[in-house]
Amino acid sequence: MDGQLFKVAFQKFGTGFWKIPNSRLVLVSLGLLNTVLFIIAVVLGVMCSRENSSLKDSHSAALKLIDELTDLRSNHSDLIEAEEEAKRVLQMKIQDHVKLKEQIQQQTALNENYQIQFQALQTEKENLQANITALEETCGRCSPTWSLLDSSCYFFSYTESPIEKKSWQDSRMDCISRGADLIVINSSDEQKFVSDRYRQLMRNKNSWENGFWIGLTDRQTEDTWVWINNVTELEQRYWMDGEPNNHGHHGEDCAITVYSPRSPWKTRIDLNCQDERHWICEKKSD
Repeated sequence: MDGQLFKVAFQKFGTGFWKIPNSRLVLVSLGLLNTVLFIIAVVLGVMCSRENSSLKDSHSAALKLIDELTDLRSNHSDLIEAEEEAKRVLQMKIQDHVKLKEQIQQQTALNENYQIQFQALQTEKENLQANITALEETCGRCSPTWSLLDSSCYFFSYTESPIEKKSWQDSRMDCISRGADLIVINSSDEQKFVSDRYRQLMRNKNSWENGFWIGLTDRQTEDTWVWINNVTELEQRYWMDGEPNNHGHHGEDCAITVYSPRSPWKTRIDLNCQDERHWICEKKSD
């Protein structure tokens, strides 16, 4: 637009120049020249002003971009610090979780141990209560450490010495020295009493190694089992499955009683009379 103004002014100057007389031609020419120069100066001033304005705008935009870049860098640094802090917090939480897990495992182990101890104490309590009941029932009727059933007193050698064991014959001699003899089981109540007492004392041990000698033998006639009171045993239901078997033909001529978790009736096994086991004595109550 500035170039267009300059062109119009020049055309007007050139058109009127040849119509002016010579005397006045110089003055008019100078005046026109000054006018042209003024117009040119104005045009250049406007152009410079616009350029300066454009430079100022570009400078402001550049400063704005620099400020934004600075803010982005600051925010980026803050984000990095926040990320590092989050990592530290996460690591601490992981360590706390591991410690808590270890504490839970330790507590679980302690609880299991306490449970085992509780069960042992519960069993001991039951045994003590049974002993107290037996003592109350036998007080004045049976000697200490003996148990009463109906009109008989029973001695389980394990109560006096858990580690002492004897052969069948030596066990019988011990009973005789106590004014008794090896037990003769002649009723279902007596069978159940012996089985229950065994379970209380031995805590469900059913191994033949922990059995008790009873007064039953077939030493006189093989396979004819006779009690020490000369009564022949005719009941077969009290023998464990497969017994008596005279295992290996080694002269298994004496009987023991054990505990059977499946049935209180199937409790008898035949053994060599020289084997050493606990024993049960029986005598009449006072």
